[in-house]
Amino acid sequence: MFSSGSPRICRLAETKPKILSHSEVARAIEQGLIQTLVTCLTTARAGTHGYAKRRHVGIMVRFEEVLAEHLSRPLQMPELCALVAVSDQTLRSCCAQFLGMSPTQYVLLRRLKEVRRELRDAHLNMVSVAEVAHRFGFAELERFSETYQATFGEAPLTTLQHTPGLRPPTL
Repeated sequence: MFSSGSPRICRLAETKPKILSHSEVARAIEQGLIQTLVTCLTTARAGTHGYAKRRHVGIMVRFEEVLAEHLSRPLQMPELCALVAVSDQTLRSCCAQFLGMSPTQYVLLRRLKEVRRELRDAHLNMVSVAEVAHRFGFAELERFSETYQATFGEAPLTTLQHTPGLRPPTL
């Protein structure tokens, strides 16, 4: 899926590197990479373990699709399981196997990463940390800031205060 587009992305990077600095382009590439990673992790083992492994592949793909659609708010396990159409135990087992963490930990990391991306791309006088945090479903700003700092090693305001033009592009 994504790998067939890889040569085109490389050509794009060589011929029009500035386009990669656009947040929409970076997000599309990032989503493609995440889906490719999940596909690689899951299908590499799928052929050797039969039906159960292939079923878990489908579950992880649906999990990624659900997250892509619902990053703007925290999803509780019952709702997440309903959206993915699996039991709590099955989703926990798949996430532990393929991601090495619980579904709720992974959802939190994905939301934090999106906040970080938005803060990095934002202009200081045009957005606040609180705005961005709320956009991704973080209601308690103090708790959000503590979790963000523990995850990324800097306060969200520090990320926002960096000059966008001075950072290397991220994918």
